[in-house]
Amino acid sequence: MEQFSISLTLGKASDPHGANLAHNNRDFSAANISPERTPDNIIFETMSPQKAYEILFSESLEAYNAKQKQPCRRIYDYYSHIANGRREEPFYEVIVQFGDCKNAPCGSQRGEIAKEMLIDYMQKFQKRNPNLFVFNAVLHMDEASPHLHIDFVPFYTKGRKNGPQKGVSMRAALEEMGFPSRGRYDSPVIGWEQSERIAMELILMRRGYQREDKNAHYAHMTVAEYKREQDARKAFEYLRRTKKNEPNAAAIMQSLKLRVAELTTNAQEMKREKLSPYKSFFYTDRDKQTYVQTEMERIGIPFRQTENGFEAQQCYLDAIRKIEKSYKAKPVSARDKLRAEIDRLLPNAKDLDDLIARLQSAGYEVKFGKYTAFRAKDGVSFIRLRSLGAEYSVHALENRIKINRQYEKKLAEKLDAAKKAGHENARTLFMMQTYTVAVKYGKLRQRKRNPDQTLTWVNDAELDRLLRLNRLIRDGATLNSLRRDFAEKEKTAAEKQQLFDKAKERLQYAHDLREKLELLFGGIPSARFTRQQAEDTVRGFPNITAQNWRNVENMVAVYTEKAEQAAADLGTAERELKQAAEIVALAEKVYAGTHVQELIDRENEARLSDYVPNGTLPADNNTPVYRPLRR
Repeated sequence: MEQFSISLTLGKASDPHGANLAHNNRDFSAANISPERTPDNIIFETMSPQKAYEILFSESLEAYNAKQKQPCRRIYDYYSHIANGRREEPFYEVIVQFGDCKNAPCGSQRGEIAKEMLIDYMQKFQKRNPNLFVFNAVLHMDEASPHLHIDFVPFYTKGRKNGPQKGVSMRAALEEMGFPSRGRYDSPVIGWEQSERIAMELILMRRGYQREDKNAHYAHMTVAEYKREQDARKAFEYLRRTKKNEPNAAAIMQSLKLRVAELTTNAQEMKREKLSPYKSFFYTDRDKQTYVQTEMERIGIPFRQTENGFEAQQCYLDAIRKIEKSYKAKPVSARDKLRAEIDRLLPNAKDLDDLIARLQSAGYEVKFGKYTAFRAKDGVSFIRLRSLGAEYSVHALENRIKINRQYEKKLAEKLDAAKKAGHENARTLFMMQTYTVAVKYGKLRQRKRNPDQTLTWVNDAELDRLLRLNRLIRDGATLNSLRRDFAEKEKTAAEKQQLFDKAKERLQYAHDLREKLELLFGGIPSARFTRQQAEDTVRGFPNITAQNWRNVENMVAVYTEKAEQAAADLGTAERELKQAAEIVALAEKVYAGTHVQELIDRENEARLSDYVPNGTLPADNNTPVYRPLRR
């Protein structure tokens, strides 16, 4: 049975190689393009991102600006506002491909099949992804193999307290589409990419093809390693031919033997690299992470994306450190530094006067008057609090401190009540209280649960994880019951995997039967079956005749629907299993009393890194590495 590999790669507009509209639309001709085949390209949509923003956000932006009394808070160019900011990407690009340049090149029969499947994928992309507005989409047929570039703007529609009621956010867009965040290894992006690959696999199945595990024997090889492997093969082949045809082959053979020995050594080194453990890399500077990953891709260092950074093997650590050292950080504005210092000091402040005193101790000079303002030691001018944004005004800071104190008071009351009642959730509440103390003493840094809201205990990502566990324990869950739930989820996922595999087999059988009937009754040639094979199969179906054989399409449609449902059920089961795995891992640390200490150890490792702000730690000590069942 014929196979096609599938490839789906997501890129960001800000990455150097993440998206290139000029290249996609052939505004210039690169070296790898065949200009004579450019007319064969298919343009599905071509629009500037600025025009897309006007279509999507003009109404919500107008409504937002109308509510702003201060002109400085109005947004007149939303695209520039997002592109020049640091929170969101202005747009994303996904590159989709069936097969590769070796087994499905442009101009070949398989290349045409790949083209048809890409058209099928594109036609249903927008329907599957209502919150991803496609403004540019091009199918390239003038390069080595057919592939599809889809550029889109992710947007949310649910109202927000701050900002436009409809705006740009990849995470919020995917969450609205049903891809919630359930941990590092089940982020909305990971869930969405998995769903899209399932859609690609179903396109293959509907056409009677199987998914190929691309480069199955080179799963852990970089581009450079793969080339070395191919060099070894060529060297052996050349050695064989030289021995037969060259009269003075002795010297050449000796030289090539040395080369083969070198390549063999490289192959052994590659095997050792495969066994090298993974380390987790995390960065507080988003631009630095982008730079490091881009350089890793350029020199061929493999890595896998995580929610807070990426993972790479230990054997590449020195090379990654060199890349980090070469990074030149963008200058941070005085206002951004002041915001960061306020966020760092605010959790431990008793009131606004205490916060101001702590800022003075940190080296800031304060000036009181109509507007409270601060100036750093090396600062040129004073910065008014009100100029930092509404969430940093005097009233807002007082409110944030008040919310924190109320949260701490209620947490202490709940912990005392749980201890007196002897309830199991006292462990979780104690861990939450320990975490707040660690943050207040500067041992841990906070992360926002919702990036669009100000940083408080209520909007703390780690406290939110502990709060979810606390609710489960308060409702009667125990460590053993959570373990049992994980085991049941694992069993359910395995069952759904089996159902999905059976559904694929039935669908494949239906496609095979259709192809045989088309050969036998429709006169359509088949590259996979002979007429004798078709006749042998039809003998098992005495009710199928030349008059009704086209009813097989109904069978294909039914099995396609069942396969799609089985794929959706499997995706849901896998997501629930990942969530259960994360909850169990967190519960075990809480019951052992080690959770906050592990967070502190991880934070110390990041702070003691040679090239801060970044860090690394063993992947196994971060969050549970759950690997989904293979399809």
